Formats: sequence, C-alpha cells, structure tokens
Amino acid sequence: MTKSIEERLAALEQENASLRKRISRQSAAWLFSVLALAGGVAVAGAAVQDAVFDSIRAKELVVVDSKGTVRARVGGDLPNGVMAGGRVSNRGTKAAGMIIYDEEGIERGGYITADEGSNAMITLDSKHRMAAIMVAGPDESQSSAMSLITKASTIEMRADDNGSRLTMSDKDGVKLQQPAIAALAPENCKMFREIEKKEPGKRWCQKRFTDAACQACLEGG
Repeated sequence: MTKSIEERLAALEQENASLRKRISRQSAAWLFSVLALAGGVAVAGAAVQDAVFDSIRAKELVVVDSKGTVRARVGGDLPNGVMAGGRVSNRGTKAAGMIIYDEEGIERGGYITADEGSNAMITLDSKHRMAAIMVAGPDESQSSAMSLITKASTIEMRADDNGSRLTMSDKDGVKLQQPAIAALAPENCKMFREIEKKEPGKRWCQKRFTDAACQACLEGG
C-alpha cells in the first residue's frame, strides 16, 4: 500500500529526530575526549616541568629568553657566529660546545672544542669581534695560550715548545716579549717557513716572535 505524503513526512521527522540525538551524543563524546586530552597534556606538561632526567641525548639544546631571543646554545655541530650588523664570523672548522648570546642575539663567547686542530677554547667577544681567548692544545706538550685582544694591540701569555713568555704586539709586530725567544723550535720554524712561502710579506712569524728570532729562522732555511 502506498504511503500518504503525511505518513512519509512523519517518518522523515522521526528519522531526523533520531539522527539529531545521535549527533548530540557523538558531539558530547568528542568534547569530553578533547577536554580529557587537554587536561592530560596540562598534567603531563606540569609533570615534565618538575621532572628530573638521568640523561638527555640531543644534537642541540637552545635556550631563549622571555622575548624568544636565543641566549645560549649547546650543540655538537655549532653554527657560525653572527656579529653586529648581521656579519657572519666563520669559525673555519666544525666545533662543538656551548655558545652564549646577548640581548640582541649576537654571539658573545663560548666554550668549545674545534674539530680541526682539536683545540679546546674559551672565548669572550665584543659585539664585533673576539676580545679574549684561552686555548689548550691536544698534544702531550700541553701547549696553551691566553690572549686579550683590541683593534690596536694584543697581549698574550703562551707556553709551548718555544718556552713560556709574555708578548705584547700591535699591527706592526711584537713590541715586547719577556723572556724574549732567541730561536724558534724546529717544528715552529718549519711551519713559519712554509707560511712565508705561501704568503710572503705577511709577517706572520713577527706577530708571535721578535724580528731577530724570525729572521734567524726564515733566513736560515
């Protein structure tokens, strides 16, 4: 028997009412799940905030301040430094350790080990360039140095195969060295001879030793 239009409409209204109830129940269930999840995340976040871990293994740890500016970075492969004006300071080698930054996000120093040469270094920088450095070499001779650097001059305490000394220098070379090194160690002399061949006239030796000691080395080869 064919149903009347009134009967069909009544059936549709019944189906719609039933569908609305199911949707309402499902929405309530979804809402409850979301709230439960949010509550769980909040609880988990609070738990993590107060948690103590025996060990954390990571390639990099970045610390930011309340403004989101990076203030410290611990990493196994540190990026090049960024100085005032956005100038990039190339490290010249891969390095690992910790870098500190100022309120502008400019690198201001670090405690690192360099892959090339395997030196361990502590550095302090102005916003423009390195201002102080302490270096320890990797070999058994335990060569080490500490330098304070300005644009005009440098004062350095160094202990290596050539002996221990205090050296003051400027752009023209060594001005004072105590005690003065009269003759360079053979390995150092060989190194400066090779450098002089590659970059003649740059006076790299004279930046570390007296002119007399450098001439004796370079002319003796």
